[in-house]
Amino acid sequence: MNLRLPLPLALVAVLIALPAAAQTSLPTRSRPIPDQIVNRGAVQIDLTTHFGVPGVVGQVVQFNFGAQSRVNVEVQSTEAPLNAANFLSYVGRNAYDGTILHRIDNLGTTVPAIVQGGGFTAATVPATPGAASTINFTSITRSAAVPLEARLPLIRGTLAAARPTGEPNGATSEWFFNTIDNSVNLPGGYSVIGRVLGTGMAVIDGLAQTPTFAYPGTDFTKLPVRNSTLVPVTTVRVIPIYPQSVGDPTAVLSFRLRIGGATGQTSGIVSTNLTGSTLTITPLAVGTVFLEVTAEDSNGNLSLPSTFQVTVPPESILAPVFTAHPVNQTVALGGSVVFHAPATGGAADIFPLTYQWVKNGVPLNAPSSPFLVLRNVAATDAGTYACRVSNSLGTSVSLPATLTTVSTPANSRGRLVNLAVRTDADEFFEPLIVGFAIGDARTAGTKPLLVRGVGPSLAALAVPNVMADPVLRMFRDSLQVAQNDNWLGDPLIAARSAQVGAFALTGNDSLDAAVALTSPNGAYTIQITNKVEGRGNVLAEVYDATPAAEITETTPRLINVSARAKVGDGRSALIAGFVVAGNTPATVLVRAVGPALTAFGVDDAAGDPKLEMFRGTTFLAENNDWNGDRQVAALTASVGAFPLPLNGSKDAVLLLTLPPGTYTAQASDNDRRGGSALLEVYEIR
Repeated sequence: MNLRLPLPLALVAVLIALPAAAQTSLPTRSRPIPDQIVNRGAVQIDLTTHFGVPGVVGQVVQFNFGAQSRVNVEVQSTEAPLNAANFLSYVGRNAYDGTILHRIDNLGTTVPAIVQGGGFTAATVPATPGAASTINFTSITRSAAVPLEARLPLIRGTLAAARPTGEPNGATSEWFFNTIDNSVNLPGGYSVIGRVLGTGMAVIDGLAQTPTFAYPGTDFTKLPVRNSTLVPVTTVRVIPIYPQSVGDPTAVLSFRLRIGGATGQTSGIVSTNLTGSTLTITPLAVGTVFLEVTAEDSNGNLSLPSTFQVTVPPESILAPVFTAHPVNQTVALGGSVVFHAPATGGAADIFPLTYQWVKNGVPLNAPSSPFLVLRNVAATDAGTYACRVSNSLGTSVSLPATLTTVSTPANSRGRLVNLAVRTDADEFFEPLIVGFAIGDARTAGTKPLLVRGVGPSLAALAVPNVMADPVLRMFRDSLQVAQNDNWLGDPLIAARSAQVGAFALTGNDSLDAAVALTSPNGAYTIQITNKVEGRGNVLAEVYDATPAAEITETTPRLINVSARAKVGDGRSALIAGFVVAGNTPATVLVRAVGPALTAFGVDDAAGDPKLEMFRGTTFLAENNDWNGDRQVAALTASVGAFPLPLNGSKDAVLLLTLPPGTYTAQASDNDRRGGSALLEVYEIR
């Protein structure tokens, strides 16, 4: 459907006061957590036995209408089994992702009565000179209609299956939220398929206040538009009640942990790890400490806290305990590898830990660190490695890990080949600035690159609110070396996109920006701005376009990427993606810098960034505070990164050896106050 959008946009305001938001099924403390005595090792507490969402027995589906606009709905499968199953089938195939709300209607009353969606995607086609812009509406693929199951009333806070007037058995994909009791306003019966949980109706009420207008030449007579933008349905997903320990962390509930509870007492007696719905408490020193756990739902509602005392008695055994063991590694000759064996065993100021790495049983002359980093690996480095960790109370030895070395051609060694950063609308500074570097002291010559600023083509990937017309500029130091507004189907860009496996742009006339160039070693920045007024999602990408057959020992490499953005305080995490190519692993140093930015004049630096690493949706590792490890500090200096404070730093660092694959590093704000964070990925050679 090709529709013309008049300019300026004529909006019909619907600014009516609505009833207070319903509050049902809020997080509840079902029973207090009892006091704990921790005397011979870690204790685990299953938080699902202490917190819950009462009365919820069906599957829960979460609607996302943008950042922090989440609505959880319990599906009423018992009362409307056919319609509920039909709705869940659309959810299961992600059919609602990237759709829009297409109707807000008073139904003849004085207040908004329904908020409807589930039927259409829409993409704005920018205006050409002398013409109005248009919107292309596309119906989603619909399954066969299901019969009416009108067993529940259309009261406020329910979700119902929409159907054409006069066709009681005509429900397919569409649904609507009832913002008032519509039992009289909608005669003939509708199938109620869910109820809104918690304070989700506050979100629906906010959406219901969106101005609407009649779109010329179409059936969209109550189309909601906010700030000249259609209202997106970002995702619709089935979610669990409790957070999972691995995979997608989205759940109805999450948990907050506060050490000291209301007393403000600091840690040092125990260490804590909250993963999914499991709280692990490990003794560090003799004494007592209070812990406070609270459950929070997706809309920010809190349960009553459970505060309990943890006692580590004098007879406790506090010798070191490994929290993870080194793993076997295979590395190319001339490459790098990292073994990691973190341990706990006492507060650092009371029971300081010392690490001794051994190879084939022989102590190594290596720093006291949970990390062992081997660079420029030789055949003689192959062998079995283990770590001994000691404090004044005893010594523990890690499980052994085997290092295997292989002779591999330069073009088969693990290397970074693709770096990407995507903004979230209204979250990044203007313009989006992404930094990257090519080469090091061992390389020379030039590198063919493909650099893209993708906006409009993201709409085809169900990304909402895309940047309409990105303009890309590339600099080496302060010198501009490339610029592009619209890529216009450039044959070299198209060829390089196909060569490196980049997703295709949506036609030669798309307003995405891209350049194909050849660049020498050096540090570069990409700046992406919107040519037209407004903000939107944009993806910055850098691809190594060197054919694999041409890679030698001295071929320049992509060695790092960085981006800065605001995180936390209701904002999305900052995510950088990268690809390790080749047949052997590569070692990377990843940093989420917050407090250290204040030394560079950043006055809104994030106070406590958290760093997480994923391969696809699989969680790999995380770090909150890096604790000033000197081995990591030495690596930081060797790759040219600015130093972080060694003592008391709240910045986060990960050091990992990764097999070939696609990865994402994610920085978020652990203290939820929000601020600027810098996310960096460096290759360690």
